[in-house]
Amino acid sequence: MFINIIIDPVNDSHFSTLYFLVKEELILKIIKSIMLVACCLLIVSGCSSREGKVVGGKVKSSSNRILGDYREFTGSASRDMEVKKGENWVFSFDETTRKGTVVAYVVDSNDKTILEFDNGKDEKILKVSKDDKYKVKVKTEEHGGKFLIEWKKSS
Repeated sequence: MFINIIIDPVNDSHFSTLYFLVKEELILKIIKSIMLVACCLLIVSGCSSREGKVVGGKVKSSSNRILGDYREFTGSASRDMEVKKGENWVFSFDETTRKGTVVAYVVDSNDKTILEFDNGKDEKILKVSKDDKYKVKVKTEEHGGKFLIEWKKSS
C-alpha cells in the first residue's frame, strides 16, 4: 500500500494525524496477532489443568495421558476428552507410592464418576453410552512417587 503525503510546511498537523492513524493501526494488528497466537496455543494444548504444589519433580499431560514423578505432590491434574456413543475406550493406570495417596478417575459432563482407579496397576474398558465430554482426573494427597494414566480408543 502506497500513501502519498503532501506536507504543508506551515501546518504539519495532517502529517501528525496520519502518523497517529498509522501507529494506531499497527498497534491493533499487533494486538490481533497476539490474541490469535494465544487462541492457537489454547486449542493446541487442549483443555487440561493442574492445581497444587509439586516438590522435586513434575506433573504433565498430553492428549491421551497424565503422568507425574515427584518427591511430593498434593493437588490434582485433569484432561478433557470428547467421546461418542458406541465407542470403547481402554484406560490403563499404574502408580508407585512411597507415601500418601493417589486416585485417578473419569467423570462425565455431569461430574458423575464413570471409572475409578485407587492403587497399583489396573486396566479398565469403558463403553460410551452417549456423546459427551469426559474429564480424566488424578487427585493426590501428600503423595510421593509416580503415576501414569493413559487412554486410547479400542476397535
